Formats: sequence, structure tokens, C-alpha cells
Amino acid sequence: MAGAKESPRQKMIGMMYLVLTCLLALNVSKDILKGFVTVNESLEKTNQSMQLSNEQMLSAFEEAAKQNKSAKAYYEKAIESQKKTAAVIAYIEQMKKKLIEVTEKVDKNIADTMRLRFVEKMDDYDIPTYQLIGSDETKPSEGAFSAKELRGKLSHLHSELLALIEGMNKNKSTLLPKKDYEALKTKIGIIKPVDTNEMEDDIKVTWEIQNFYHLPLAAVVTNLSKIQSDIKNVETEMINQLAAASGKLVVKFDKFAAKVVAPSKYIRSGENFTADIILSASSSDFKDDNMQILMGAKYDPVTKSLIEPGTPLPLVGGMGKVDLKTSGQGQQNLSGVIKFKNGKGEIEYFPFEENYMVAAPAAAVSADNMNVLYAGLSNPITISAAGVAPTNLVAKVNGNTAPLIPAGNGKYTITPVTTGTCEVAVYSREADGSLKSQGAPSKFRIKSLPVPFVKINGKYVFGTFDMKKLEASSLGAIAADIPGFDLNAKFKVKSFVVSVLNNGTINDYKCTGNNLSEDAKRAISKLKSGSKIFIEDIIAMDPTQKEVPLSNVTIRLKG
Repeated sequence: MAGAKESPRQKMIGMMYLVLTCLLALNVSKDILKGFVTVNESLEKTNQSMQLSNEQMLSAFEEAAKQNKSAKAYYEKAIESQKKTAAVIAYIEQMKKKLIEVTEKVDKNIADTMRLRFVEKMDDYDIPTYQLIGSDETKPSEGAFSAKELRGKLSHLHSELLALIEGMNKNKSTLLPKKDYEALKTKIGIIKPVDTNEMEDDIKVTWEIQNFYHLPLAAVVTNLSKIQSDIKNVETEMINQLAAASGKLVVKFDKFAAKVVAPSKYIRSGENFTADIILSASSSDFKDDNMQILMGAKYDPVTKSLIEPGTPLPLVGGMGKVDLKTSGQGQQNLSGVIKFKNGKGEIEYFPFEENYMVAAPAAAVSADNMNVLYAGLSNPITISAAGVAPTNLVAKVNGNTAPLIPAGNGKYTITPVTTGTCEVAVYSREADGSLKSQGAPSKFRIKSLPVPFVKINGKYVFGTFDMKKLEASSLGAIAADIPGFDLNAKFKVKSFVVSVLNNGTINDYKCTGNNLSEDAKRAISKLKSGSKIFIEDIIAMDPTQKEVPLSNVTIRLKG
């Protein structure tokens, strides 16, 4: 399996696996078989962890593909590769259960739920060999769930994945950088069965003989789990590389657009028109002192310069405040340019233009933060109707929500109970006490909260990242948060596991809450530069007290 980029945890499990295999060849005590049980359970746990991580990666990739057409083709290929690997992993799982069934001579339903630890005949050599190889090792059988059938499926999977990435490079919409392509090609190679071409006792050592011939059940099942782990590694690499190639998994706000946001575009003649002019993007470069909003300015896209300077608006909280006196009725125009200094010190210009109508009364209901509502959260919305004072407005909600709660001055909060839709109807209270409709009800979509990311030392982290040893030594807690999320959605880390490799042994430290346990802190303080810290099995509680599993992260220590 040379060339596989395994994590230190996987490498440690691999070393234990090799040691046990060597000891088994020396025919030492039956206790060695218990070592295989331990390795097998570690492999299965690692495979489950990778499965969760891959599912969360694909979920994030899917959201990126919805927002960016260029990422969609890469996402579809990632899904295609994942389906192919999942099918073979499921087949191997069936093989393991079948081996336990025929060796233990138990009902299939019992074998499907029986863990290797509780198998009585884990030292049986004959039945597993007959099931996988047959009665003549020089002519391996080709029946269902045989080693030869497994070899065919692995070879076919290897060919399919190679064809997939080669086909991607023939399409401009799915090109892979050469370095990424070569890395994937090498990674895929670990699942292809290869013969050693050696001879032992006048028998050619084929891949089938090497992995399954005359080995006890415990070793055979562990070998199959190791093959599953190799395939899962390839699956992870495919998803990571395709997501990276799409350039869309982590959204960087490098596209900006100027927006005019007004409480209402329909107002009565004689009233003031008010609006906020904002740059609809956010980043670390966005600051109150590096932007100007120039009313009436005109921008030439050819020369990339202003041809009319316009009049600067005062900035309040990063927004330009507009307060224009209106007269008459009909369509009015508002235009200008936002002058913005980016993080590189370069000046960029973003023209804006907006029309508004001075007309008869009409109600407006809008979510303060976004176009959707989120289940389980208190979502703020603003309700207004031109010509009607906020105190004379009556709002009613129908759908999967709790009642609207007034917050004053046209502000309300709404708390959806489940996903789906809801409608908000607005009425004005007339002088005689009757209610007058202010237009058709406004419909909102209700969505579940996005999965948060892990946050360490105030930074969002994902996958493997570097950290200075001194910084790691003072690491005290981890957090969970949704980057760029406008609502006040507080996530609280409930538990996680910190794993470190020390003196050739992997030690796991269960941590409750968001703080590292004292044992975990002491273990980390003893690590040297180049070591890795695994933070796994992270469970967070969302604002509704629902448990949310988060992606595992790996810290690589630097000097």
C-alpha cells in the first residue's frame, strides 16, 4: 500500500497490523488474535469517522455547487466517485458477515450483528480459507464472496476511478491541475490488487494467497477492514481534491455588488425617502474607514475611473444614510458609486442604481437578515406600510411558527417550529377599529440551521492545519460557529476526543464540554514539533439543544 497519504493514527494502526501479522507467522499464542480484534475495531472506528467527515464535506461541497455553477461539475464527479467506492465497501462488509456466518455456523441475521470480539472460532483457519480460496490454492475459486471475486471488484473500481479523473481532464469544465491529477492517480493505485510474484512451497504467492490463505478468521476480517480503510482513504482524497479544484468549497468574497436597501420603495408624496447604501460583501478587509459612498457620481468601466465625482455621504456603521425629501408621485432614481480600498490598498469602484416609487400605500414584510427563516431561532423581521404608523399595523402569521412577538417600531421576531413555509399577513387598524388588508401575505421559506465549523483560538479550521507548538501548549478549548451567519445562532460544544501519539501508543482523552481535559493538556504539552493532535468525535449542541456532529480536525505542530 505504498504511496498512501495516511494520517498518523492510521499509520499507527498499520504498524500494529504488520507486527501482528509477523507474530502470527511465528505461530505464537492465541492472544495474538485478540490483537487483531483490537486493530480491526480501530480500523472500523476510523472508517466510521472518515465516513462522517466525507458526508459533511460533500454537504458543504453541495452548497457551494448551488451557489457557483463552475463547482457543480466537480461536485457531480465527486458524488459519482463516492457511489463507486461505497458500493465496494458495502460488498466487503457483506463478505465479513458471510465469513462469520459460515465459520461460526450461525443464522445470517445473527452474523449481521455479531462483532468479531464475540466470535468463538476466530482462530479457525480452514473455513475462511475454503470460503475465500477454495480447496485448491493453485486454482482459487471464483464463487460469490470469494477472494478472486473481490480482486475483480477492486481492479474494476481502480479502473473506473482512473477513467473518471482522466475523463475530467478532457473536459474544460472539470480540468484538474497536473499536480492534483498525479496525486489522485497515485492514491487510487493503493486499491489495485498486485501479486508479489514470489514462490513459497512451489506455490505462486498471488494477492489472494497473501491476504487470505491459511489465515485465522480474526486476521482475515482485519485484512478486509484494512482494504475498506484504503478505499475510504481514496474516497476522501477524491472529494478533497475535486473540491479544491473547483475553487468553490471555501467561499472567498472577491465579487462585490452595491445595494440600496430601503425600508420601503413605496411612500406617500411629501414624506421622506430613507435608505441604507451598503457593499453587499464581507471580509477582513471591510472597514468603516476604507469606503466612500458618492451620491450622483458616474463611473467609466473602460478607464476604470470616475467621470463625475459626486457628493460623499456620511458613513454610519459602514453604511451611507440617505434622507431625501419627496414631492409628487411616480418613479424616482437614486444612483452613485461606492469607492472601496481593498486589502491590497487598491481602489475599486462599484456603481449602484436604484429606482423607487412614490405611490399609494402598500405593506412590506422582510426578514432583517436574509430571505429565509431558520427553524428553532428567533428571526427578526421588519413590517412597514407606507402611510401607516407602526403602532397601527397588525400582523398575523400562518404556518409552522410560534406567534409573532412585537419588538417596537415595526420590528418583530418570529420563531419557526419546523422546516417548511409560513405566511405573514399585514393589516392596518382603521379609525373605526376595523382591519384593512395591506396587500397579499408575504411567504417565507423555513430552513434548518447549517452545520457549523470548528473554531480554535478564534479561527475557523477544517481538515489538517499547522499550529505553533507554543500555541498548542496553551490550547484550552474549542468552539463551533457558522462563518458569516447573520442570526444569533449559538452552538455549544458538548464533547470531543483528543488523540495523541506518545511513545508509539495512541492515547485518547475524552473531553466533556468545550474545554480540554487536564490529561489532554498534559499530553499535548509533552509533544514535539512535527507531532499531530487529532480532535475527533466532536458533538455540538445547536440553539434548540439538538446534537450536531462536526468534522474531525488534525493539528500539525510546528516549531
